[in-house]
Amino acid sequence: MGLSTGQIVVSTVPTDDELIAAIRAGDERAATELFERYYRQLVELARRHLGWHLKGIEGSSDLAQSVMRTVFQRASEDRVKVDSKKGLWPLLVTITLNKARNRARYYKRQRRDRRRDTPWDDYLVVLKDGPLPEDGVVVGDLIGQLLANFSERRRKILLLLLEDYTIADVAKQVGTTEWTVYKTRAAAAELLRGHFKASHD
Repeated sequence: MGLSTGQIVVSTVPTDDELIAAIRAGDERAATELFERYYRQLVELARRHLGWHLKGIEGSSDLAQSVMRTVFQRASEDRVKVDSKKGLWPLLVTITLNKARNRARYYKRQRRDRRRDTPWDDYLVVLKDGPLPEDGVVVGDLIGQLLANFSERRRKILLLLLEDYTIADVAKQVGTTEWTVYKTRAAAAELLRGHFKASHD
């Protein structure tokens, strides 16, 4: 089908399977699109299924990001199977529920009582996959060093995260994608992990 002008713009939305294949090939844009497609749905799913005692320890956004990391890792290893009719969603639901149950069992085994937890520095709350709680005393001195490693836009992203804005809110304020916010947060966590690893070696 065509127009007399001979100019037709065909816009196609890639399937989940196509995005996974592109991610496997190293396409960052595909990873961005997949993240944007499912991240908010995963946050809502995690919010509904995290137990009340877990919500203050493991936020729904952290769980959703963990799910996406798992999917990206599996995609890079060619271990993701996409449902031909329902797409990636059934797999994402399965991973989310499994992670929620596993974390609940972990905290139950550790007999963690949130009322007994010592609050971390806000920076560690945002980057909780990084150093241990006892390392929090030195985090204040690291913030300036950490921010110096990033561009002005990424520094703004991190500062907003430190103020406890959600990924969606930060993306809106900065004028970027949620994927970019997620990647910035992950990069900061990696730098922080590297620092503490080096200090304990």
